[in-house]
Amino acid sequence: MFLKSEERDNLKKADGDYLLHPFSSIKEVIAQGPKIIQKACNTRVYDIEGKEYIDGFAGLWYNHIGHGRKEIIEVAQEQMAELDVFHCFAGFSNIPAIQLAEKLSNMVPMEKAKIFFAGSGSEANDSLFKIARLYWFARGMDSKDFIVSRNKGYHGVSYGSIQATRFSHYQKGFDPFPPGFAFIGEPYCYYCPWDKEYPSCNLRCAEALEEKINELGEERAAAFIAEPVIGSGGVIVPPPGYYQKISEICNRRNVLFIADEVITGFGRTGKNFGIEHWNGVMPDAMTLAKGITSGYMPLGAALISDNIFQVLKSVDQFFHGFTYSGHPLACRVALKNIEILAGENLKQNAELMGARLIAGLKALNSAVIGEIRGKGLMVAFELVKDRAKKEKFDHPLNYKIFEAAYNKGVIVRPLDNDVIAISPPLIINEQDIDEIVNVLGVAVAEAGY
Repeated sequence: MFLKSEERDNLKKADGDYLLHPFSSIKEVIAQGPKIIQKACNTRVYDIEGKEYIDGFAGLWYNHIGHGRKEIIEVAQEQMAELDVFHCFAGFSNIPAIQLAEKLSNMVPMEKAKIFFAGSGSEANDSLFKIARLYWFARGMDSKDFIVSRNKGYHGVSYGSIQATRFSHYQKGFDPFPPGFAFIGEPYCYYCPWDKEYPSCNLRCAEALEEKINELGEERAAAFIAEPVIGSGGVIVPPPGYYQKISEICNRRNVLFIADEVITGFGRTGKNFGIEHWNGVMPDAMTLAKGITSGYMPLGAALISDNIFQVLKSVDQFFHGFTYSGHPLACRVALKNIEILAGENLKQNAELMGARLIAGLKALNSAVIGEIRGKGLMVAFELVKDRAKKEKFDHPLNYKIFEAAYNKGVIVRPLDNDVIAISPPLIINEQDIDEIVNVLGVAVAEAGY
């Protein structure tokens, strides 16, 4: 039952009076009011006016299995009735946390992974930054304290992870920040930072890591962190061979390789984990969140190799943790979510529907759509004034397109550098994909082109 007009008006006023929205223009929210979602089912969400939208971004990349799954609701109720919450400090544990840790260790492309649970991707990345430094400390190499990340990489916005996130406007006004972070250029073939072309470039973007290690000194470089497919930076897919070369450099130069699978994990790209698109690459550590529960419960995970764990044992006590690490309800929901993902083979559907989405966008043949790229159901397109020159508009179009699509019942996401990203639930079907494409075609036209 949707709200009456007076109730809607009161809610919107209360939102303006009391709520500070994340990643939002404060002035625009005050001027235009919030978009209040009241209900969700399958691939659809509904606002307080009762208007229906295709959730073309899976919330924030996270809703893999769709909204309102009764299986998730049932196991959550069962777990709440049995054990609502208890901590994992001082050696305490619980059944869902143990079972989920075992499940994840057997899923990921790592040997004998050990799992530390957090509440989000930001917390998981912060945890691995600390663990990487603790690892080298325990090995008697305390000078190895620099974390290297990439421009356009997103690894969270908590006080530690924000230093690995490379968007200058995310950091403006929040400094000073912790030291010990360094950066390299991104593997962005469409706008190569080195003005090279693949494959004659010989993976110049990967060679940048070795140059950075040389600049810092191997005795200072602790870890390199990368999203297998860059997410918020524009859905940028590194070229073939990139991670094989990155992995070789890390192994040879004594640097830990962290794969940030917060967005790319659990079938989003058409494989269980995004790094699996680069054959034979095995990270030293990984971070997971979002699709681990399809967003039904907040949960993140930091995974480390057994080699790292064996070194940490020499430290004896691990002075790190969060109140809700290993939360039994979140872990139980994650177990059921992973069961659904496997049982319905949703990674294959992501691959098939992603291919259909890309083909549909290409068929639009819009003069302002430059590169269309992605893996599975993690797709984006660049907006350009001139396709041949890849020249950008003086004033970005993506927010206009986002609003036009929203008004027509499709939610997508505008990203930096005039990019539109589409990343719907993995259960999406052909009809919904075609509707998203059709609406975006009209929205692009309505933006003035």
